[in-house]
Amino acid sequence: TFYDLDIEVEPSKKFIAGSVAIHYKVINAHQTLQIDLQVPLKILKVLQDEVELEFKKAGLNVYYVTLKKPQEPGTTQSIKVFYEGNPLEAKNPPWQGGFQWAFTSEGKPFVATSCQGLGASVWWPCKDHMYDEADSTLMSITVPEDLMDVSNGRLRSVSSRKPGTKTYEWFVGSPLNNYGVNANIADYVHFSDTLQGEKG
Repeated sequence: TFYDLDIEVEPSKKFIAGSVAIHYKVINAHQTLQIDLQVPLKILKVLQDEVELEFKKAGLNVYYVTLKKPQEPGTTQSIKVFYEGNPLEAKNPPWQGGFQWAFTSEGKPFVATSCQGLGASVWWPCKDHMYDEADSTLMSITVPEDLMDVSNGRLRSVSSRKPGTKTYEWFVGSPLNNYGVNANIADYVHFSDTLQGEKG
């Protein structure tokens, strides 16, 4: 029902690390939850109500999380997944997706994500199905302080969590496909213009 993605992107290392809080509605009282995350990224730990949970990898990109708390149908629960790694690089974006690590003509990093065909789990843990849309999504992307992140929705805040970085917090309050969640990082500048209609 809601994703709270919070990561730091280090262009110089082509590295990302952080967490995503996954809020979900319990349909059936199962004690196992599937989370998708593509290699070479890896899950470090999973928490529910500050209690660390066991998880196991099943296949290349699938993890099964064992839930300790009783999962009562009709309730809304959440887990927090911590992960890190060097995400798959896009070979031919956007058709062959992943992370794109490029540079502007001035030599500054230009970073972008594209994953509609490949799936959002190429760069963040989620329920990776094309039809899945959370009710809302919060994206907090931390980047070097001389760069800016532009993601989906409305910019809520810009803060400095640690020296040398800035965190851009974007929020989408309507359903959004997982593959539509994006990070676009560069040394952006703002411009504006006024256009006159045929009647002035």
